[in-house]
Amino acid sequence: MSELLINNGITVIGKMVNKNKPIIVVGTARGGTSMVAGVLAKLGIFMGDKAVAPVYEDTRLSKAFEDNDEVQIDKIINEYSVKNAKWGWKRPSSIEYLKYADDKFNSPIYIFIYKDILSIAQRNVISALEDISPAMRRAIKQYANSLEFLELKKPYAMLVSYDKALSNPKNFIHSLIDFYDLTPTIAQINDAIKFVQPNPHEYLDNSRITKAQGFLDKIENNIVYGWARFVHKKQFANVDIFVNDEKVGATIANLVRSDLSIRFAQPCAFEFYLSIPENSIVKIRARVTNEVVDLENSPIEIG
Repeated sequence: MSELLINNGITVIGKMVNKNKPIIVVGTARGGTSMVAGVLAKLGIFMGDKAVAPVYEDTRLSKAFEDNDEVQIDKIINEYSVKNAKWGWKRPSSIEYLKYADDKFNSPIYIFIYKDILSIAQRNVISALEDISPAMRRAIKQYANSLEFLELKKPYAMLVSYDKALSNPKNFIHSLIDFYDLTPTIAQINDAIKFVQPNPHEYLDNSRITKAQGFLDKIENNIVYGWARFVHKKQFANVDIFVNDEKVGATIANLVRSDLSIRFAQPCAFEFYLSIPENSIVKIRARVTNEVVDLENSPIEIG
């Protein structure tokens, strides 16, 4: 079969430019941008001072854009550009202000990643507790924004199908290397290829807005003691209490405890009174509402 008939899910558009300039990764939230940013990082591209696994997003530059702080935006872009001939930035919300970002970066290079909108929406249902229909509509609107930008500005850009990249990571990696004129080592290429995988555990775990941490300390005089907090937000956590795997109630982790105040700078302890018949043997668990795992040290058996 002719190679011309094969759809590899990758196309390059726009006029080729000087490739010693920043590259912006564009896509919807939970639409594959972390995968692309991670691949760039694995290939040796600087993704920003605050860009770390598993999402590889520079919160420093992203915050400057979200705050509309032009002084900081210009300062950070200039700082990174002086230190790096090639560097990248990924922020899913940039799909809402591409024209502004393009101006600030002075016409950078782009990678646009496109993913099945139902898959995007379902991930937002799981990780962000959104409803499926609004999540799909937002993805459609954001992709329409990206197409409008591409038609208007005609930038030098690589358009990538997320599903095709997953099915053939070697082709995706080598296409990206050619597109951005990179010279990675064999080890870096192999690391990048290994990085491209469906449902990466670390990403799925860390991208949940419901991700929480906590500890079931003890049960004393029929009172459950522990602490719990959300990792990604300051809202007080609601904690469900289970006795022998049956939910018996819930409480809010909003009590002040000196050691926790020092550690987290927020109230996050909880207490819950249990009515347990004498001489009963029970197992007690605690879990933040909508979390997928129990608090550490669960269960505690008493009786």
